[in-house]
Amino acid sequence: MPDDASNASPELPDGVELREGTDGLTPARIATLYRRAPLHRPTTRPEALRTMFANASLVLAAWQGEQLVGVARLLTDGVLHSYLCDLAVEPDVQRQGLGKALVNEVLDRLGDTRLVLRDPDLSTGFYEHLGFRRVENAWMIEN
Repeated sequence: MPDDASNASPELPDGVELREGTDGLTPARIATLYRRAPLHRPTTRPEALRTMFANASLVLAAWQGEQLVGVARLLTDGVLHSYLCDLAVEPDVQRQGLGKALVNEVLDRLGDTRLVLRDPDLSTGFYEHLGFRRVENAWMIEN
């Protein structure tokens, strides 16, 4: 279990608004964010990106005006496990609390399911800071 300090809701960067759903998300916008974040996904395959988001259980998008600056994409059974498929934040707003705000919003919506993610050790310190613990081939936080 993360402690209360690691799960406290941070303030969003100036002018950033979180919205649920895929309104305004296009494969081009998603691909641009993923390339810049960077997040290794099929950015040259628009139909794959469209399908990934259409099949998600939850999509949270962070917008600064009309610019997509962050996204969290999740699959869940709603009872036991949830999988954070993607967490991407535009480099211009990284280290301003947006990634933490997206994760906390996901946790608030999950109830008692366990949140799991895979990470190639690029963001280890970030996830540890949020209260995730290392498991054999993933990170997990019990909410």
